[in-house]
Amino acid sequence: MSARDSILAKIRRSQEGSHLRDTASAGDRVASPFQRAPIPAIARTEGRARVDQFIANAKAVDATVSELDGLEALPAALADALRAHNLPASIRFGDEPLFAGLDWGGLEVSHGPGRQEEPAGLSLAQFGVAETGTLALASGANNPVTLTFLSENHFVVLRERDLKGGFEEMWAAWRERGLNPRTVNLVTGPSRSADIGQKLQLGAHGPVALHVFLVAG
Repeated sequence: MSARDSILAKIRRSQEGSHLRDTASAGDRVASPFQRAPIPAIARTEGRARVDQFIANAKAVDATVSELDGLEALPAALADALRAHNLPASIRFGDEPLFAGLDWGGLEVSHGPGRQEEPAGLSLAQFGVAETGTLALASGANNPVTLTFLSENHFVVLRERDLKGGFEEMWAAWRERGLNPRTVNLVTGPSRSADIGQKLQLGAHGPVALHVFLVAG
């Protein structure tokens, strides 16, 4: 018996009768249903309580939130937000179909990846997580990942029906939707860092401001 075989034999003997021993084959484990851990109450909110939880947690990390009755209200709400931030009446977003059919009125609209010379970018979040106030964004031509990082002011649309209680529910919905982007970005508030002098600085590695349009329906 080689030294390797001797070591492995000792490990097997030590595990005999132990709760750590797993006799199932890899195939059995793959075929068996996924066993989820218990989900805490904080991640099981529903209805208005879930919306309020998301808004409170988003604001706690310096994001701002507006509630809209429908997607058609987005252009006017965005124009108001740009004025409130003393920004020019222009916005850049990707090829997102939900945005394509909207009447953008007097806003100057451009399409494509985010660029540093444009102060405001608009994205669609696939899901939100009420437990932490987090947005889940999928990269791609519809919502270029550069919009998430290069614009100083990041505006994000989240549909209320895509708001989940916790990450367990969010990832299950992500798989059901069949999403398979190259990059997934989980965004919780604007960029921040306290690396220098332990003083919190917003916009250290990305947008200095994050505003969420939470759309009903």
